[in-house]
Amino acid sequence: MRLKPSIKLGFLAITLSFTAIGATLTSSPTTLAAPVPASKAVYHQFQIYSKNAVKSTPSLVQARKYLLNHIDEVGPWQSTLMTLQLENLQKIRLADLDQKMYTELFQKVLYEAHSNIGYEQKLTYSSLLKVIKDPMVRKLLQEASDLGFKLETSEGLYYPIINYEMYKKFQPYVKPDIVAYIDIMAAESNQSTTSDAAFIISWDELIRRTLEKEAFLNNFPSSNRASAVKNSLYVGYLFYGSDNSPTYDWYTEEEIRTIDPEVKKAYQKAVANREPNTKSVLLDTVEKILHLLDENNDELTPEIKEIIEDVENLFAND
Repeated sequence: MRLKPSIKLGFLAITLSFTAIGATLTSSPTTLAAPVPASKAVYHQFQIYSKNAVKSTPSLVQARKYLLNHIDEVGPWQSTLMTLQLENLQKIRLADLDQKMYTELFQKVLYEAHSNIGYEQKLTYSSLLKVIKDPMVRKLLQEASDLGFKLETSEGLYYPIINYEMYKKFQPYVKPDIVAYIDIMAAESNQSTTSDAAFIISWDELIRRTLEKEAFLNNFPSSNRASAVKNSLYVGYLFYGSDNSPTYDWYTEEEIRTIDPEVKKAYQKAVANREPNTKSVLLDTVEKILHLLDENNDELTPEIKEIIEDVENLFAND
């Protein structure tokens, strides 16, 4: 039989009053009990918004704003759960919005607007809405803005992404693993790693991000977001680079590939700055490769390839 809320609160007040008597005779049972229903009320209200947020833009906007305004009123467990629920909801709506934007009309209008604004200018909703007149495109842009998405462009396409910088407002209230997760995701949403198959961050930053993800997996193997972090950890980027930012130059007539001096310098810096007793398979691998490079005129050897393949398999997704 499910108890009525009033009966539940009565039992809770009695329990807390006995605890208070054991601790101090001057404590008030009513004062001790008050925060509990308050936090439950916040959590319950968020669930109401969340239930409708999958299909309703206003409900998701409400859920997001409500969490921003009330997350400090609940404990770490509820804060963490609601934060992850919000992210899940945004991912669902992101897929829907991305599909709506992936049309010839939307892409053409955005391309022309971006051209008018100037490609050197930062892409913002306010600047786009000043020059775009098409009602359908304006509606999609406003919806993306209200839902907390950023607009990005790569390889001539325009698309929305989750703005994880906003999630940093939740960090004081969530559990440590999600604090670390938000930092990882915000770094990418603030500045993506690649564009047009080339790195648009420095090799130092690429290595830092990769090691940060490895550290997350080491520190929080049972985290709810461990799988997401593992999926975003591209070992191939660290050791081979990308198509347009390769770690080693292209084959010469002698079929020899040598490491880019900038990459080797970044490797050496990462190893030199390694904190004592830091557990890192990736840094161990970088150190091994550096030794082999020194012994083989900076050439990519079969032994190096074998080492890289082993570590790629280690971090491969199940």
